[in-house]
Amino acid sequence: MSERSEEFGDTEVAVVTFTDPRHLDAYRAHLGVSFPVVADVDRALYRALGLERGTWRQVWSIGTLKLYARLLRRGRRLRRSTEDLRQLGADVVVDADGTIVRLFRPASPDARPTVDDLLAALR
Repeated sequence: MSERSEEFGDTEVAVVTFTDPRHLDAYRAHLGVSFPVVADVDRALYRALGLERGTWRQVWSIGTLKLYARLLRRGRRLRRSTEDLRQLGADVVVDADGTIVRLFRPASPDARPTVDDLLAALR
C-alpha cells in the first residue's frame, strides 16, 4: 500500500494496532508506511467494530500459509510474535463527518481489501 499512498490524495490514513506504544515506530517501519500508526492497547476500537479473535483455522488459513511462504521465498525472515496472533483486524473507511462508509472485516489475515477496494470506498 505504501507505494500507492499518493493515490489517497488529501485523505487522512492511519493504522490502528494493539501493539505496545513503545513499538509504534518499529511497527510503522515494518509496514513501510509514512502515515500515523496509533495504539489501541485495550482494543476498545476493535470491540466497537465487532472484531473478534479468530480461530486457529481462520488465522492459519491456506491463504495465510501461502502468504508466509511467498515472503520466505523472497528472503523475508520471520520473527516470533509477541502479540495476539488470533486478533482479527479490519480496514475501515470513514468519511469527513466521521461516519463509517465501509467496513472490511476479512475472514482471515490474508483476505484484506486491495488498495483499489479502499479507493473505491472513498468515492
